[in-house]
Amino acid sequence: MQTRTLLILTVTALVALAALVIGWFYAGSSGLSYTAASASTAPGDSAKTSSTTAPAKPAAADGKWVPPEGDPVDKYRAAKTAQERYDVIANFMALGHERNPAMLIDALRDADLNNRIYAVESASALTPEEAREVYRQASVNDQADVREMTWSLVAPHPMENKVYVYQEPLARGSPAIMEEAFHEMGVTPERPLFEMMLTQAAMTKEPQRAARIMKEINEWLVPGGGTIPQLKTPAEALKWWESQSQNYDEFMLRVDQ
Repeated sequence: MQTRTLLILTVTALVALAALVIGWFYAGSSGLSYTAASASTAPGDSAKTSSTTAPAKPAAADGKWVPPEGDPVDKYRAAKTAQERYDVIANFMALGHERNPAMLIDALRDADLNNRIYAVESASALTPEEAREVYRQASVNDQADVREMTWSLVAPHPMENKVYVYQEPLARGSPAIMEEAFHEMGVTPERPLFEMMLTQAAMTKEPQRAARIMKEINEWLVPGGGTIPQLKTPAEALKWWESQSQNYDEFMLRVDQ
C-alpha cells in the first residue's frame, strides 16, 4: 500500500514538472521577454543614448518619431532655450533638409558652447561639399573647443576641402588661430596647401599677416632639401615658385637633387 502511494505521488510530481516545462517552452516561443519588458521606458521618461552623431529621434505619444516641419533656420532662431535649439538641430538633421547647412552655420554663434560643438559634429552627416562650408566658418570661431573639433573633422577630407577650410584662418583668423591652422597643415605638408599659402600671402592687405604667412612658406621649404631660398615678399615667392614648382613633389620634397 505504501509502495503504491509513493508511486502515485512520484507520477503526480513528474506530470506537474512536465507541465511546467511545457508552459515555459511555449511562453518563450511566444516572444515574451522579461529583459525587454523591464527595459521599456515609462511614459514621460527620456531614453538615453551614448551617440553624439545620431541623436535619438523624439517620439510622439504612440512611440513614433514626428518629423519637424518648416525652415530649420527659422525654427532654430525661434527656439528660446539651449535645449530647444539642440532639439531643433537633432530633429532636422534626422530628417534631412536642404537648409541644414545654413542652420548649422547659424548654430556656430549659439550662446551655448555645447550647441556650437554639436553643430560642428552634426556637419559630418552632410555631404563633403556642404560640410566644408560649415567647417570653414567654424575654423575661425572664437571658441577653441569648436576649432579643435573642426580640425579633427576636416583631417580625413579630400585635399580640395582642406584647402578651402584652411584658407579662412589664414585670411581672417586671429594670430592664435593662424598658428593653430599652420600646425594642422604642417602635420602633412602638401603642395596644394603650400600654393594656397602663396595665394593668401599675395592677397592680404595686412603686412603682419603677410609676413607670418611668408615665414611659414620659407619653413616649408627647409625639409625639401637642395638650395633653400629666403623669400621675402609674396611677389618674390610667386615668381620663384613659377620657375621651381616642377622640382617639388606633392609633399614638397625636391625631386631634382
